[in-house]
Amino acid sequence: MEWILYPDFVFRIGWRPGRGFRARGKTLALLTAVSLGAGLISAMAALPVVGVVGVVARDTANTFNDLPVADLGQLPARSELLDSSGQVIAYYYPRDIYRVPVTYAQIAPVMRNAIVSIEDERFWQHGALDLHGTIRAIITTLSGAGTQGGSDLAQQFIKNACKLTATSNAQAQACAAVTVTRKVRELRAAAKVLRHMTRPQLLTAYLNAAYFENQTYGIQVASTFYFSTSALDLNADQAAMLAGLVQNPVAYDPLTYPKAALARRNVVLAKMAQLGYLSHAQEARAAARPLGLHVSAVPLQTGCVSPQVSATAGFFCEYTLAVMQHDPAYAKAWAELNFSGGMKIYTTMNARDQRAADRAVNFIVPANSGYYNPGHNVDTEVLIQPGTGYVRALAVDRQFGNGPGQTTINYAVNTEYGSSAGVQTGSSSKIFTLVTALKQGLPFGYHLTVTSPTTVSPYYNCHGDYVQPFNVINAEGPQGAATYTLYQGTVESINAFYATLESRVGLCNVVKTAVSLGMTRADGTSLLRTDPHYPVGNNLSADNYPSFTLGSEYVSPMSMAAAYATLAARGIYCHPTPIIAITDGSGRHLPVESAHCHRVISKGVADAANYVLQGVLGPNGTGWNRGIGIPAAAKTGTANGGYYAAFAGYTPLLTGYVSVFNPRYPTGIGAMIGYRSDYREVDGELAVPYQMFGDNAPGATWQMTFLLLHLRPVSFVYPPFYPFFSLPLVYTPPHKQSKSPSPTPTGTPSTGPTSPPTPTPSP
Repeated sequence: MEWILYPDFVFRIGWRPGRGFRARGKTLALLTAVSLGAGLISAMAALPVVGVVGVVARDTANTFNDLPVADLGQLPARSELLDSSGQVIAYYYPRDIYRVPVTYAQIAPVMRNAIVSIEDERFWQHGALDLHGTIRAIITTLSGAGTQGGSDLAQQFIKNACKLTATSNAQAQACAAVTVTRKVRELRAAAKVLRHMTRPQLLTAYLNAAYFENQTYGIQVASTFYFSTSALDLNADQAAMLAGLVQNPVAYDPLTYPKAALARRNVVLAKMAQLGYLSHAQEARAAARPLGLHVSAVPLQTGCVSPQVSATAGFFCEYTLAVMQHDPAYAKAWAELNFSGGMKIYTTMNARDQRAADRAVNFIVPANSGYYNPGHNVDTEVLIQPGTGYVRALAVDRQFGNGPGQTTINYAVNTEYGSSAGVQTGSSSKIFTLVTALKQGLPFGYHLTVTSPTTVSPYYNCHGDYVQPFNVINAEGPQGAATYTLYQGTVESINAFYATLESRVGLCNVVKTAVSLGMTRADGTSLLRTDPHYPVGNNLSADNYPSFTLGSEYVSPMSMAAAYATLAARGIYCHPTPIIAITDGSGRHLPVESAHCHRVISKGVADAANYVLQGVLGPNGTGWNRGIGIPAAAKTGTANGGYYAAFAGYTPLLTGYVSVFNPRYPTGIGAMIGYRSDYREVDGELAVPYQMFGDNAPGATWQMTFLLLHLRPVSFVYPPFYPFFSLPLVYTPPHKQSKSPSPTPTGTPSTGPTSPPTPTPSP
């Protein structure tokens, strides 16, 4: 087990209640010898007056006993990000200190012998401190020739631990300062350590804290870096080379000075043979071998950009770290992660869900395919577990990283967590108007007669001020007067119907419903406040834009997924969270942010909304061909001009939200029309819709993800008869949309606002 010096230790040398006379006498004798040795040397070096010796000895003894010892906390160690089943997602090294502590049994005996041979050959025999080496080191310090190592392993460990736990460069330099004060402080700390540690524990602690050059700390990382092996599997010549490094890591660096490293290695082998740890034949065989380096980059693969992480869970990994960095609830955990580490961060990521989402986004909209994705569009998907807020997967059709063809922009999340400017959502935002209408008791048969195009009014904001009329047209283009029920207007996604419905139920009420479902702008600002990122006059709160129901605000796919998960959870909203629990290096649990799950709409309203949205996947629905064989609900969305396309789909067990757009030019020349709308269908065929709609690539991505997951079927709860199944006041014949299925689905989702209320964001 790794030895830890805790800050609450009081380093006082001498007799304590409960310690025997023998222990007290041994300690006093030790201090007298060290103090007198230091005093005599100081007298000889400074003043040739014999009478001064006693004064110097007295003062040095007082210094030794009274000098405060700097607190040493937990040594920095690698932290682990784990998925929901406890498997490692990524490693994180605090302050880029690549250190992985191991136990005594995990270090090869030949390595233990090698370090003892060359650094402290009397380690197993001398007392708490090696007086011969200690006095020699003090003499060297007083003579001005510098400090000589740490004299023994205990003192070397204290110096290394001091550096590793330093919070600034100044503190780190003080740990190695060439002064008697530093040496005496080091002696006191070493004596304290040896009263609490066995020799095997000390040897393990030393090897876990030693520096081996090339940013490698500790024997495990050094073994991996130089020889691509573990500390347990080192052979004699490998162990000797590593043991030889610690005296002067720069001078004996095998990558820079291989001849010096080889010579130093052989010195260690000879010493091991001299002390009986190796036979002379074993020494000769080991010394005849070359250095045999097999350098590995594994120790340098830290965080989310390492190859074993970035191709699969890089975006989820980075999102988790961003949440810890920015959310106040994780302030203590974030500080500890970056200083001492040794933590286990248990995330909500489900490996199966993540694999399915990754496979879907990369199959439907492959980033590097000029055939299936000539528009170079991005496909991003978020999966959230209803009722918990657990983010189960977060996928982008790019590899996470800083290299060619890679990106560190996480398009699925809010900007503070690494996204750009967010996305428009098209008609997937109609759920906020739908829920508002259902909350006001409007039944499924509530009907409106509308034309396309049309001008809708009146609208009022939350201050009661009049809002300009809204010019709107259906996705199908110009149409004469037609009557739609609430159910029909939703499943067929009729823009004119929803613009009118928004006016009837109140624009302010619709925006407030969205806010209750966790919606904010992508930059985190409230929808009910002005947006400081845009010019005056174009930065009004969302309740000033009737186009809100058609998804004109820039939000994150993560927020939309959480809103739909609220419906799946029958009205319980949970803030998205990627973290279940965190333990520190001592196994203690640290605070984690709550999902703050709470009811925002009644069960009956949620059940009614689910009933309507199941129809989107049925006959006449805009997602009629995206069924997954089990009960599911959905909503398509397409912003104006093919700029953004979206698909929300969910079962009672899992919610997914997909957004597709051009990451460099989301509007203007990046519009997903013509060849720029091409993608690959679930069956592998090239799809050419000529404009990207929500039922195209987004719908295919969601469908493929959920088909791969093979979720167990769970039925939605049937909504109450009253008021939702009440007959309309005037009977309206069922509306039949003229639409025939085709091998390449195009759907008929709605368009977004005719003139977006905010400027085009920068990619």
